[in-house]
Amino acid sequence: MNNNLNFLFGMYDSATDFIIVNISENSVLVICCKECNSSVIFEEPNDIVYLYWLAKDSPLTYAKLALKANGLQDYVDGMSELN
Repeated sequence: MNNNLNFLFGMYDSATDFIIVNISENSVLVICCKECNSSVIFEEPNDIVYLYWLAKDSPLTYAKLALKANGLQDYVDGMSELN
């Protein structure tokens, strides 16, 4: 995956559980959070809230982590360790 994408704007659509990111004037990237979240292993089942919070409050960060190998897993592991 090309991690040098220029993320112009991103938003979380709670109705579809998708993140929609404009990566150029005529290109849109759609990320299915349900699919991305399913690859993460949680120590505690409630740790999924870290990903929902991230998608809602910082969709561009979620998108960047979702495109990075182990990005979402590393994020959840770090948040779990802090709490």
